[in-house]
Amino acid sequence: TKSLIVSWDMKLVIESTKILGFYTNFFVKLSAKNHTPKNITTAIFSTNIKNLHKFMIKDLKKLNNDLIKKTLNPVSINFISRTLDVPRETIRRNILLLVNKNDLIRNQKGLFVSEVWIKKNTDEIISEIKDFMDCYKEITRTLKKDN
Repeated sequence: TKSLIVSWDMKLVIESTKILGFYTNFFVKLSAKNHTPKNITTAIFSTNIKNLHKFMIKDLKKLNNDLIKKTLNPVSINFISRTLDVPRETIRRNILLLVNKNDLIRNQKGLFVSEVWIKKNTDEIISEIKDFMDCYKEITRTLKKDN
């Protein structure tokens, strides 16, 4: 039974990571050509968490800036510019403001969302993911009925 529990926990971790990645990618695609702070930070967060394994949504609030830099994937200004289809200089100026507000961390590797941003946004992200999953379940039920 212990291996069953470990297997279930691992499946939950994998699903949690997939759900979070799917949600952030969806949000970023909706945000194209828009450079609001939320869109920029969500695009950075989306890349920061991409391809992470053994990561649970509920563990977000446990991350501090040192862990963020060690655990998450860095992202470049150029990548965010291309992702949002916004000029690099516009993204660069906005990122400077977001770093000064402590929403982003910038080091030689790249950009990361900060623990301040994570703590401010985790509950909203979880709520939006829950709504997103509810819509997914409803669509799935409707499709199954139609077939």
